[in-house]
Amino acid sequence: MIVNPHAGKKQGLAAAKKAFHQLNENNIDVEMLISKKHGDSITLASKLSLEDFDGILAVGGDGTLFEVINGVLKNNHEIDIPIGQIPVGTGNSFIKDLNVTDFEKSLQTIISGRTKEIDLGEFSYTKGKHFFINLLGTGFVSNVAYRAKKYKMLGSLSYIFGVLEEVIFLKSTKIELNIDGKIIERDAVFTEICNSRYTGGDMLMAPDAKIDDGLLDVIILNKVSRRKLLSLFPLLFRGAHIEDNSIEVFKGKNISLKSDSVLSLTPDGETFGKTPITVTVHSKKIKMFC
Repeated sequence: MIVNPHAGKKQGLAAAKKAFHQLNENNIDVEMLISKKHGDSITLASKLSLEDFDGILAVGGDGTLFEVINGVLKNNHEIDIPIGQIPVGTGNSFIKDLNVTDFEKSLQTIISGRTKEIDLGEFSYTKGKHFFINLLGTGFVSNVAYRAKKYKMLGSLSYIFGVLEEVIFLKSTKIELNIDGKIIERDAVFTEICNSRYTGGDMLMAPDAKIDDGLLDVIILNKVSRRKLLSLFPLLFRGAHIEDNSIEVFKGKNISLKSDSVLSLTPDGETFGKTPITVTVHSKKIKMFC
């Protein structure tokens, strides 16, 4: 169990201790490792001897799960044991696609031992490459993630405040996408490359995405006015935004993206990296408790 003690308004450690005792009561022995700073979960996960364990648990949000997966895959080409998440983070977006919505449900899935094979995305940029399990965003959505960090104590509301603040500085950027050989040029507000459906907690960014279909869903918002963007925002929560003619949806396995202006990235809610990028999907790369 790799624990982010700062997750969920600093409730990560308390949640981990509660989970530790409940798992022990169900005859599951747990070793708890606690991260001390951002990025520490990658180091902890990279040092694990997988043959010593029957599963790995990430206690935290999407960022903690991102770090654990990337840490384990740093020194292992494959992960033969399942990964689970005890969601206590800001958004907890990915875990919703496994029908896990709270602490108790996450423990039930782990105790049951049920697993599902899950796709992973992998992106390369100028400073390296990483896996993502939820999404990779550029443009407006990435800027929102950067802004949301200062509202983190508000939980999933932090993304709503980030959106409202970023609207003030709204701009589009000319991009060139290559999706499985098809060239797409657009003047885009954002491009979101999604493995799963949700972003920012409860926003249904890619309603048709599937975590085990071997494809990534690419959502593009073309240039719009501030008024138009604000009218689309509430539609996000039920996935109805994709019906608007300013939104385009594509699916693919191998994707590259260039932009006239350098765009920041947000992989799984983390904030690092810049365009240009190349992205590929690894079909059923890991197993997760579900």
